[in-house]
Amino acid sequence: MTKNGVFMKDWFTKKIDWLTTKLHSNIKAIDMYIGDCVEPKVIRDPVKVMRDIISIPFSSLAFGDECCHYDDILDIFRNLTASFSKLFLIPPLLAFIHPWLHQQFVTIPYRFGWNPYSKYRDTIIRRIRPVIEKRLNDRKRLGDDWVAPMDLLQVYLDNPRITPDFDPNNVNINYIADSLGVYVLGSMHTTSNRTATALYDLAWRKEYAQELYEEAQEINKQCNGNELTSRDFNKMVKLDSFIKESFRNFDDILGLPHICTVKSFCTLKNGYQIPKGRIIYLNFLDTHYDEEIQGRDPMKFYAFRHLERNASATKIERNLIIFGNGKHSCPGRFMAVNQIKMVLHMVILKYNVTTETGKIPPKKYSGPILNRVYDGLVFERRKDSVN
Repeated sequence: MTKNGVFMKDWFTKKIDWLTTKLHSNIKAIDMYIGDCVEPKVIRDPVKVMRDIISIPFSSLAFGDECCHYDDILDIFRNLTASFSKLFLIPPLLAFIHPWLHQQFVTIPYRFGWNPYSKYRDTIIRRIRPVIEKRLNDRKRLGDDWVAPMDLLQVYLDNPRITPDFDPNNVNINYIADSLGVYVLGSMHTTSNRTATALYDLAWRKEYAQELYEEAQEINKQCNGNELTSRDFNKMVKLDSFIKESFRNFDDILGLPHICTVKSFCTLKNGYQIPKGRIIYLNFLDTHYDEEIQGRDPMKFYAFRHLERNASATKIERNLIIFGNGKHSCPGRFMAVNQIKMVLHMVILKYNVTTETGKIPPKKYSGPILNRVYDGLVFERRKDSVN
């Protein structure tokens, strides 16, 4: 894991309670982008709507309250990942000849000057520069009386290697901007896609709707409608298991690329050798539908499979590898899962969710990637909904 990855992992782990309270701004975002839905409302592109909703709390976590509501900052969260994703859709056909050929082919646009990140980087620097100057000047002026904001930007400003002597004229602003860009790339695409997929599973699997609704009602009653805490999220055991089962059925065939970094080659237990520099993808289907690992009926969606095993959605284990494993496991998985829980919790309390056809479509693939083109999600306000 890179130093920046370790940096983020340490922050996410220590600040999980505070991060959880920041996610409460989802409620306002849900009202804004999904709406009242007294009459049924069809959302044709749920992934885009989830990006719009998630961008609000995630931008606050990263950029702080001073920058998070600027439209151009929110646009970074909504569009940055999409700018890169087209390159990942190029089938690696040339890699069958040699990996170098595929790498050269997909990087042709960069070598001719096309860089989708540059305009976003300029926006980040333009927005954070005055915030950095004000924070560091306030710190110097107020001394011990200064109360530091709690956000990812401030974490970098507190690091003397990035901000020597806390001098506003000696800040490695390029490093901060690029690190915040990495945060956007790492958080938005996966979280918005998996939230939308979980909503489809909620619409398709009506047999679980009542149990999930009763759990959500009880938790809402216990917290008296106040902001949810990490303790409240821990009580969402049925929803947690439902989300993890949705993760398991998120059917990309391959994912989590790893590069072989050993001196010559890596030898697996079966004797297969992987040369240095080769990129390896994990076979999700082989793991996620293995009866020995998953238990009975692994091809079936069973929402409470993981509840029976007392295995939370954030737990790193062999039967779910989407977050990686060991020291290289995803540093933001706790925040991502709580984000998905927050959205689904509020949706379950407020809406009945269905699809236009009511049918689960057959799975179609573009190479190893599941082609998630579904019918629209239909939201209708519950008669006994929570405001």
